[in-house]
Amino acid sequence: MKARPPFFTRRKGSALLIVLWAIAIMSAAILGVVEFVNIGFDEAATKGKDFRALQLAESGIALGLHPKVRKRESVLHQTFDASESFDVKLRSEGARLNINVVLLRDQRDVLLDLFDQWGVKSQDAMRTVDCLMDWVDADSLKRLNGAEQPEYAAIGLPDLPPNRPFQSVDEMEMVLGMDVVAKAKPDWKNYFTVWGDGKLDLNEAPADLIEAVCNVGARQAENLVQYRLGPDGVVDTDDDVELKDLSQVQSSLGLTNAAFQALQDRITLKSDYRRIESTGMVGSYKRTIIVVTHLNSNPIQYLSWFEQ
Repeated sequence: MKARPPFFTRRKGSALLIVLWAIAIMSAAILGVVEFVNIGFDEAATKGKDFRALQLAESGIALGLHPKVRKRESVLHQTFDASESFDVKLRSEGARLNINVVLLRDQRDVLLDLFDQWGVKSQDAMRTVDCLMDWVDADSLKRLNGAEQPEYAAIGLPDLPPNRPFQSVDEMEMVLGMDVVAKAKPDWKNYFTVWGDGKLDLNEAPADLIEAVCNVGARQAENLVQYRLGPDGVVDTDDDVELKDLSQVQSSLGLTNAAFQALQDRITLKSDYRRIESTGMVGSYKRTIIVVTHLNSNPIQYLSWFEQ
């Protein structure tokens, strides 16, 4: 039989294993701490860049709020070094259709024309417009193709409609029939607003809104837009033409005096409501702020503020 090693030798071997095991544990712990610290540094760096990008976007908003700053000025596009910059886009909020004004003034013809351009079937368009009107009116009487509380209760929404003006464009999604519009025109939200006096700014409005609001043909509306864009046909370039006289509009659209006079409460050449989209950039990190403001308010009135 093999002789067993002395007791102190066995203890020495066990101690060595314990020491090696402890070293391994400590090494793993140290590596874990190092990795955790690295992650912490990465997160701090990310948060720092994200915060700086937001600061740059806010700087752009501050510039865009000045009523004298025009949309093609170089001050709206600034680069501070190889990695930091901001870019600001100024747009007239009046270039969008104020859904509340259109509905409360019973300008259903505008919406029906617009939905028709977007490819919504006539019956679906009439139903959607009636549902939109039932949403904003103060009574609970259902229009022919509309929807009031019983229709919404049937789909599990018993508290709708609120019978008040829309508080946001997003709220329009909840109206029965708007799903059909969204299917035909996925970016429909870009055409509506809840801010402004309801007059369409013809210096920036897209052709389909001009066609619907002014009750003209597609070619007439496109001609006006092309005239605005200048020879290069590109928005926000030096050859853009700013419409300054409504007589230019009447001539471009080919409207009679009577037809043009009927549009006076629907159109304008300058809106006091501005949409400012400012993007701050630090390397590949971006933060964007979108603000709608009333330029002539004092103090400055932020109608909406959205960060992304």
